Amino acid sequence: MASEAKPFITPEEYLRLDRAAEVRSEYYAGQMYAMSGGSPNHSKISVNVTGELRNLLRGGSCSTFNTDLRIHTPATGLYTYADCVVVCGELQLLEGTNDTLLNPALIVEVLSPSTENYDRGGKFVSYRSIPSLREYIVVSQDKILVEQYLLVNKHWTLTEYKSMDESVELFDAAAGSLPVSEIYYGVQFAEI
Repeated sequence: MASEAKPFITPEEYLRLDRAAEVRSEYYAGQMYAMSGGSPNHSKISVNVTGELRNLLRGGSCSTFNTDLRIHTPATGLYTYADCVVVCGELQLLEGTNDTLLNPALIVEVLSPSTENYDRGGKFVSYRSIPSLREYIVVSQDKILVEQYLLVNKHWTLTEYKSMDESVELFDAAAGSLPVSEIYYGVQFAEI
């Protein structure tokens, strides 16, 4: 038995539906995709990163935002939510909206088993088309592993952090660094 094709949804329909929904959705190529719920570790890491980045960036030209702000990638048509976003300079929003960001400088995603491949793959490919993006950080919630993708001379470089004694050197050197111990503060890993 053939499955029924889902109807195409325009970006405008998506924005209207997503704003009215109880559960957030991503949008790509005419389809909406419900976002899965998080775990205690996912939530703790997201709060830790957002709080630390806010403190590090305080007083400078960059601001930190949580997962409530949608990101739009015009080159690919993707609409999505990240766990933490940093914007440097003036906030640029999609015309006619007050909740859809166009100019992230740093995006942080906390990995989930169901989204890990997408966050490292297709989503990151889409994010890389955003001209303002300089840094992408993915954080494992199951073990100590922070992956930092940094745009250097038009090339993305990867640095991995696997120890609580390390610190992620941010793209904005004036901001300093993000200690791995603070990213994982209060996180309980399952015994293997």
